[in-house]
Amino acid sequence: MKKIISLALSALLALASGCGRPAAKPADDRTIKFIMSDLGFNAEVAHVLKDEVAKQGFILDWIVVNDIIQPNKMVDDGTVDANSFQHEAYFDQFVADHGLKNVTRAFYTILSPSGIYSKKYKSLDQVPDGATFSIPVDPANNGRALFMLRDKGLLQLRAGVDVIHASQKDIIANPHGYKFREIDQLMQLRTLDDVDAGFMFMNYVLLAGFDPKRDALVLEDPATLPYRGIVAVNRALVGSPKIKALQNAYASAALKDFYRKKYGDSIFFLDHLNH
Repeated sequence: MKKIISLALSALLALASGCGRPAAKPADDRTIKFIMSDLGFNAEVAHVLKDEVAKQGFILDWIVVNDIIQPNKMVDDGTVDANSFQHEAYFDQFVADHGLKNVTRAFYTILSPSGIYSKKYKSLDQVPDGATFSIPVDPANNGRALFMLRDKGLLQLRAGVDVIHASQKDIIANPHGYKFREIDQLMQLRTLDDVDAGFMFMNYVLLAGFDPKRDALVLEDPATLPYRGIVAVNRALVGSPKIKALQNAYASAALKDFYRKKYGDSIFFLDHLNH
């Protein structure tokens, strides 16, 4: 049964585990304390992951935290074992910014291209001069929409900037006078009505009922993306039986079949990178 953990409870648990030090875990611990949000892909695959780890003798304790700040901190301080909500670029930036020492990437999961979508327009050609685009506020994702617009010849960005570090300050020409509203990534779906077009992760695209191939104003090229999904774990658990069981669950035929039946070729599996 999933649990909703408030930030206050998170703080209490961290204190209980020794003021931020990873808690010692018994050798026969069979419970995987695993943070995922209850939105998008995570909520949909939780039951598959639970079944697959159960086959290996483990219990998946799904802990729901619907923000993008607490999950890495809670893994780092040992409150939970692992999390799945982020791509590698965000993880690397967050760890560097917050000086975390005990959380690390365990394995890759999936990759899905993001895009720019609109409830008002059917193509980029229809988007008027002066239009407002919503883009993610966090640094690792901030430049993704800018790169898509650049690649369509609608913006110019500073030479040499990469997508992970690009931001509005790197715009050197904006001939259409586009405006950009920076939002928390969890607000992408809720704010789409308030802008002319917006950057959206694939999970929100599908929640909104969009068909990526039909409805995207522009899609990222997955071959060029540095945004591979990961599971992050506490360093003390790297190579442990419980993390191996979780990795096996993500690589299972059951999980892949679920994704293929629901999303077709919109999902790219990355388990081949884990060997």
